[in-house]
Amino acid sequence: MPTENTPSRRDEGEQTALEQDLLRTLESEIASNRLVLPTLPEIALRVRELMAQPDCSATQLARLISSDAALAARLLKVANSSRYRGHKTIDSIQSAITRLGMQLVRSLVTQLALLQSLHGGAADIGRQLAVLSRHSLEIGAHCHALAQCYTKLDPEEALLAGLVHDIGKLPLLLRLRSLGGTGETADRLARRLHGRVGAMVLEAWHFTPEMVAVAAGHEDVQRNPYGAPDYTDVVLLAHLLLHLRHNRQQPWAEQLPVFRKLRRSPQQMLDDDVLAQHTRAALERLST
Repeated sequence: MPTENTPSRRDEGEQTALEQDLLRTLESEIASNRLVLPTLPEIALRVRELMAQPDCSATQLARLISSDAALAARLLKVANSSRYRGHKTIDSIQSAITRLGMQLVRSLVTQLALLQSLHGGAADIGRQLAVLSRHSLEIGAHCHALAQCYTKLDPEEALLAGLVHDIGKLPLLLRLRSLGGTGETADRLARRLHGRVGAMVLEAWHFTPEMVAVAAGHEDVQRNPYGAPDYTDVVLLAHLLLHLRHNRQQPWAEQLPVFRKLRRSPQQMLDDDVLAQHTRAALERLST
């Protein structure tokens, strides 16, 4: 017999009907491009647009980045970190660009602007946003370490892939809030649809097809494209390792294509102290 705190079959049926109505509404908006997508933080957009110009100079780039004091300060902190530090401390954005290189600065600016965006705003979905932010940081840190230790991929681009892989959840959670979907219902629907929406967001931001593929395919544990590991593989692997750290006895993981592609077992990666050290360092950088 149901207790006072146990939902009745009628309540469960009403919840299911509500969820289906919300799902149909969202899918209709997605199909007709009526779902409002977030915009890339302005400073990141302006940096990416400037760097797309063939005559972009380090001086122009430094002037633009310096217009955002918080972003400039964080970029200097990265340039002076143990990973990139040279013989002396630098205190200008132009020097940071010289030390890091323009392409790395482009990736770092996008990362830092996204972190600012995740940490602020959208107060009406505060709990979900906090969970999304923390998860994105953890996946990003793992991606950086995995790319550095096991692949020839750019670790900073891998970190960026980790930060944006769930970006589709943000507009979904905001829209669900306005439609009356809250709590577990909103979380379930966001999980179900975020890959499709995330790909739309990254396409709208003019990210590369390789990054768009990350949003669309990072939960497909059976994906097995030919060739070397790509950024989607790294994000998928980061997800799997986080899961396995909490649920070690998972023999099915041994057979997944992504582990075979890297020629390492899940246990070898879980026991890799160097990988763990790089992950902690990347997470520390992202969290400060």
